[in-house]
Parts: sequence; structure tokens; C-alpha cells
Amino acid sequence: MNVVTYLRVSSEQQAERELSIPAQREALQRYADERGWNIVAEYIDEARSAKTDERPAFQQMISIAQKTNKTFEAIVVHKFDRFSRSRADHAIYKALLKKQGVAVVSVSEPIEADTPHGFLLESMLEIISEFYNVNLRHETLKGMRENATQGFHCGGRAPYGYRLDRQGRKVNYKLGPNEEVVVVRRAFELAAQGYGGKKLAKELNVYNTDLQKRWSPSTVLSMLRNPAYLGHRVWNRKAIAEAKRNPEEKWIVTKDTHPAIVNQKVWDAAQASLDSRKHKSN
Repeated sequence: MNVVTYLRVSSEQQAERELSIPAQREALQRYADERGWNIVAEYIDEARSAKTDERPAFQQMISIAQKTNKTFEAIVVHKFDRFSRSRADHAIYKALLKKQGVAVVSVSEPIEADTPHGFLLESMLEIISEFYNVNLRHETLKGMRENATQGFHCGGRAPYGYRLDRQGRKVNYKLGPNEEVVVVRRAFELAAQGYGGKKLAKELNVYNTDLQKRWSPSTVLSMLRNPAYLGHRVWNRKAIAEAKRNPEEKWIVTKDTHPAIVNQKVWDAAQASLDSRKHKSN
């Protein structure tokens, strides 16, 4: 029988040896050899979560499986959670593949899917996988909240003018190159004098030697609203799942966590000027 293999690691699992791509490949090859199956193609998604079906190799594999001239009869995975961690996605794609005569086979979770017991066991594995996914997200958010409360970085790039400063397992901010710090201070000073976004961007681009990365009004205004330049850390301004702004009472603000680039007086003057211009515009 001709089969294809699907291998996946998510970012938080790449260091786990038993789930590494080479380890999965070895297990899948051994499983196919023992049954005399022929692996005709391999699909790999690295640093991709199975919480969503937005995975390039996965979608390519599903697309090919729906063609009339496909050359395989089964998709072999290390565990069903490599295929999907979402019960809805798992059910939808399994049903779609079944109509095309393509089975999904787990090396470490052998199940007779066409029997009542097999159906029940596979459903239980899907529920366990989804529980793990939801619980992992909950624990991750709890850890990030604690990290933010202590004033440490919770992921992403450092703001312009800063660099990430690793302190053991924790990450903070340190001042970046002096030329960047000068630009940030100049932006706040000009904003305090009444400059608007367009005029600020034009002024800052005078100092900008990188023609590939020009300042835009929206970028400058976003920078001027970032409390990081006061030395404060703000986390949870946006809901992670919905990517929308949270009400301020849900923000976690930790003051004096890293070196400030502007003082309170300049910050207040800049904010007052920006608010005034925004009010007039409205």
C-alpha cells in the first residue's frame, strides 16, 4: 500500500527529543517497513501548532488527497495530535479523507477505526488532546501573567531604542544603540512641542539612514503611546485569542522595570499635546 507521512512539531515542543522531526521520521519509516507499505511522500510542518488547520504542508497534503489521481491510500502520523489538536478539525478532515478512501493511521495509537470500540477510543483520544491544548494555553497564560507581574518580558521584540536583556531564564530590556535612544527622545520632545504624526515622521526620517525602514506617522504615534519609554512594563493590553484591546482594568502595569528613555515631565507634555490634537481632529 502506498502511504504518505505527516510530521509536525510546534514551537514549544521542538526541544522534546521524542517528538523531534528525525524521531518521528524514524518511527514512521519503521512502522511502514514492518507492514510492507511504501512511503511515496513526506509532509512536514515545523513550528506549527495543531490548534488550527492553517499549516502549509498539512493543507497541501489534504488538497492532494482529494485529487482523483492521488497516489496514496493512507496518511501515517506519530500520534493523532500531530494531525490535529482540535476535535472539530480532526472530525472534519477525517470525514473528508474517508470519502476519498484515505485513512489516517497513528503509529503509537493503533486503533481499529471501523469498529465501535475503535470509534470510541479515537474520540476519547481527540478529547484528551483538546483538553491538553486548552490546559496548556491556560498554564502558559498563568505563567505569562506571573512573569509580567514581576516586570519581565513576555515575548516579542523589544521596543525601538531597547534591546532584550537575558537574565538567566528571565528577559528584560536594556538601552539600545545611542543613536536610537536619541531619536526616541527627540520624538517625545517634538510631540511635546505640538508636532503631529506626519511632521514627526518627516523629522525623524532626517536621522534615519536606513532607506528600507522609513518612519510613518502611525509608527511614530504608536511609539509615543508606549509606557515602556517611561521604564514601565504593560502586559495584557490586547486579548491574545481575539487580538482586541482589553479594558485598562485588565492591564498589568509594572513600574520602573528597566531604564527609562524619557522622564515623566516630557511624557506628560507629549501625551497632553497628542490628546489635544486628537480631540481637535475628532
